[in-house]
Amino acid sequence: MNFNLESFIAFRYLKSKRDERFVSISSFFSFIGITIGVATLIIVMSVMNGFRIELLDKIIGINGHAVVYLNLKKNNNINSIVDNIQNLPNVEYVSEELEFNAMISFNKVASGILVKGIKKADLLERDSIANNIIEGNLENFNKKSIVVGSRLASYLGVKVNDKITLLTSNTNETPFGSIPITDEYKVIGIFDVGMYDYDRNIIFLPRIQAKSLIGSERDVSQLEIFLLESKKLDDSLLMISNILDNNGKVFSWKRLHKELFNALEIEKKVMFLILFLIIFVAAFNLISSIIMIVKDKERGIGILRSLGVKRSEIQRIFIIIGSVVGFFGTIIGTSIGVLFSINIGKIQKFLEALFDSNLFSAEVYFFNIIPSKIDYGEVFIIFLISISLSILATIYPSWKASKIEPANVLRYE
Repeated sequence: MNFNLESFIAFRYLKSKRDERFVSISSFFSFIGITIGVATLIIVMSVMNGFRIELLDKIIGINGHAVVYLNLKKNNNINSIVDNIQNLPNVEYVSEELEFNAMISFNKVASGILVKGIKKADLLERDSIANNIIEGNLENFNKKSIVVGSRLASYLGVKVNDKITLLTSNTNETPFGSIPITDEYKVIGIFDVGMYDYDRNIIFLPRIQAKSLIGSERDVSQLEIFLLESKKLDDSLLMISNILDNNGKVFSWKRLHKELFNALEIEKKVMFLILFLIIFVAAFNLISSIIMIVKDKERGIGILRSLGVKRSEIQRIFIIIGSVVGFFGTIIGTSIGVLFSINIGKIQKFLEALFDSNLFSAEVYFFNIIPSKIDYGEVFIIFLISISLSILATIYPSWKASKIEPANVLRYE
């Protein structure tokens, strides 16, 4: 028997007559199970990848690849340290910052925030801020000016050109006792980086004003270091550590956010395992479907065997049946998964407009749009796993079919 005839018989067995409808429905559900399993696995993996990449981009866009916390007890020559780090081969630029916590208030509404004292030139270097100003601009970022996030502005009811009050824990001594240092600043810009934590809790202030606000003798508490290639992070950290000596310590974004990214990595692996079980269950369903086809076609198998068809050829017929169901289910599932992952943001907006509700709360999930990044290497692995399971699922039923003896089946015919 040649391959064309084996394929012809396999496709005939897949088609159902009126009295074999249940067999066909069982095969259809196996096909649907594989399709849904593959599509769901690709979509979830793409969202997990997108979430990690977006989170990393936002964190590095605001904070840099590495942070140097200076030893404030030493009389550091900051300009010399900055110049030496800036001259390293993989360093893009170094931002000098004065960072502290404060209270911001406007029209009797207050909130705790993180203040980043920074120079205008360094702020303009940060594309994540400079390219995401939705109101106002950074041209007047000097003297008593301030830049706030969109979520914070919405909470306070602040608009561009409004004046807000900053209050710190530092105090001024007066004849009436210690009074917390407060000052007013004009809002000259509102940014929206798309990450709730930053849009809600961070503001930017000219560094000289930040120094004055907390009454500090120093105007730099840390250095934010941005690299050209993140792959060379470890080598760059080693060179920066050698430059710092005892003047401070350097921490990478991996170390500063270790728990968060480790949790994401574990969650991704667990989700892969859980969703892989959908495909695994669908493959088991395929086994039962082929067994039912074998049982239903015993007479036909007996006739084929009596005509001289070999056991191996009978086995290949049922391997083709399972492979066809698995292959088309995998192909369609992969196509649905990739298309859904590419357009998941548009689908989210459509559903939110349709149901007039927020399906992806930024307060819970950090972002206001579901991120997605397709890793085609992962897609290929999922494709291979699904096809392999589908073929493996055919081995036992096809072996059982090949063991059918024509004499036993046709005895009473």
